[in-house]
Amino acid sequence: MRSGPTSCRALASCPGKRRGIEPLAIAAVAVAMLIGGCTIGRYYRGVPLRADPNGLQEGESTRHDVLNVFGPPDRILQNASGDTFIYEYERENYSSFRLQDPIIRFTWFTYSRSLGQRDRLVVVFDLGGVVRGVAVDQHTEELPML
Repeated sequence: MRSGPTSCRALASCPGKRRGIEPLAIAAVAVAMLIGGCTIGRYYRGVPLRADPNGLQEGESTRHDVLNVFGPPDRILQNASGDTFIYEYERENYSSFRLQDPIIRFTWFTYSRSLGQRDRLVVVFDLGGVVRGVAVDQHTEELPML
């Protein structure tokens, strides 16, 4: 029976020669075991303003006009001089990264980032239901991506 030369590739281990993939595989398994989770989320509350608030005219627009254009408000404040409608829309972008030991659940590292903006429209009415004041603050379009 003839036996030919044996190459190191055919053997499971070769004396004096290290295979380069073993340390890389060990490192990959170690990192995979440490990773506890990554979360990316977007949270929205309310609805965007349906129209441009600059169309409301103080002393001319009525409660009926505001309800037709913007719909029902998120909040209504009542006081002795009239009602106040408040419309709000909030957006938040959130991300989190955590390294955690899978056995004892010890968290080694956590990084979180949250960016939020909101639009708010406040419309003040007199007792007759006529608009007496409008305040608007719009920033949700400025919210950057994470």
